Amino acid sequence: MPNKKIPQKTNASSTQVLKTLFTMMQGDYSMDELIEILNQKEPEPVFNNSVISKYINTCRYCGFEIPKVQNRYFIAKIPFGLDLSELDEDIINSLCLFIQDEMTQKYIDLANSFFDKIRRYSTRNIARVGKEEFNFSVKIFERAVAKHRKVKLLFKNRDKLECIPLSVSKKDGKILFNVMCKKERNIDADRLSAIQMTGRRFFEQYGGDQIVVFKLKGALAKRYEARANETVNVNSDGTITVTNKNENKAVLFSRLLRYDDKCEIIQPKGYREDMKDLISEMLNNYGEK
Repeated sequence: MPNKKIPQKTNASSTQVLKTLFTMMQGDYSMDELIEILNQKEPEPVFNNSVISKYINTCRYCGFEIPKVQNRYFIAKIPFGLDLSELDEDIINSLCLFIQDEMTQKYIDLANSFFDKIRRYSTRNIARVGKEEFNFSVKIFERAVAKHRKVKLLFKNRDKLECIPLSVSKKDGKILFNVMCKKERNIDADRLSAIQMTGRRFFEQYGGDQIVVFKLKGALAKRYEARANETVNVNSDGTITVTNKNENKAVLFSRLLRYDDKCEIIQPKGYREDMKDLISEMLNNYGEK
């Protein structure tokens, strides 16, 4: 059969939107820099402040998160792209730290540029932390609270901490991120370089005095030491029944998960279902059925 050309019609505005998006995927630019870069390959200047602002808003309507940080636009999240896992992110961070410690500045710059491109094309939800970026980093933090997702805090000294987000507060002029990590803590925003919402789920504590009953068996039942807020009953089959009162749900779940199949939540029913969902989600993250 003879080849037939498929008629093509190009929409100028749509093309310019894609050019703008492609340029912003390469780096963080001010409006003046975007105007200069985008007009370089045009027969005559067609990009200006008003036009680019309109195209950026078009991208936002399509699901791109594009905040303005220190007068520079950067893409914080895209609706498609590389689906990096927690393990992928940990490997990238470990490589970055190794290169930072072992390589010359030339290779550090090359590596940072490479890893930055990977992150730009990923679906990870990460925000930088600083006075200029505070509103957007708070948005990420509060979204994590609403979605019951843990956050990863990246410190300026290169430490990192995964924890449960609770709230944001201000005291003596300092911005504080209130989190739960074994115990409740307030993290000074000045110590952080970035906040990332992870895919790991947490569960809220029920209001009031919540009583949780769980059963332990085997060697664990024999050596278990009750907390101050717990009472223990020994059963005839060698198992024990623990009644736990008003412990933070996320902290309790984290502890019970370590007991593996030696532990079973008896009541309340909602806790049983939440634990099942949490275990199922963890297995899915590791590719297990």
